[in-house]
Amino acid sequence: MRNFIVHPSDAAPALVALDAKFRIAGPSGERTVAASDFFAPPSKDPSRENVLAHDEVLVEVRLPAAPRTLRSAYHKELDRESWTHAIVSVAVALEMDRDVCKKARVVLGGVAPIPWRLPKVEAMLAGQRITPQLAAHAGEASIEGARPLAKNGYKAPLTKTVVKRTVAAVASA
Repeated sequence: MRNFIVHPSDAAPALVALDAKFRIAGPSGERTVAASDFFAPPSKDPSRENVLAHDEVLVEVRLPAAPRTLRSAYHKELDRESWTHAIVSVAVALEMDRDVCKKARVVLGGVAPIPWRLPKVEAMLAGQRITPQLAAHAGEASIEGARPLAKNGYKAPLTKTVVKRTVAAVASA
């Protein structure tokens, strides 16, 4: 039997969307890793969730200064209010010039073993005026290639809706 996990962190998708850098220290010295490269899928090593060596520790999280044109939001859907882990979440960071998106970062949580960046959705939004129709297309594109399992197929339409609504909300803020 194969086990499947999802990354439970709320902070991780937001840190990836905001282009955070992680400072790591160990006996060999220090190194800096982008948040998008820090989280490791189980295909690399099922016993590790990140790129830390066994003798390293995360010592600092750095967020770059946000441009004044940055608009961002994190949205999480819960199964019940008493549960803390998102069944689906999205972090959206858009650099806007009035109503035109100059740069986008869209990262899902709760749907994969690592925070799941959506480069196709980001490219779709960049350089465009964010309309309700474009936000809906972004929602559709957010699940392209998804392979829901027998008991979590409900996450696909939920993901589409969460991405669509969050992109639209951030763009209109």
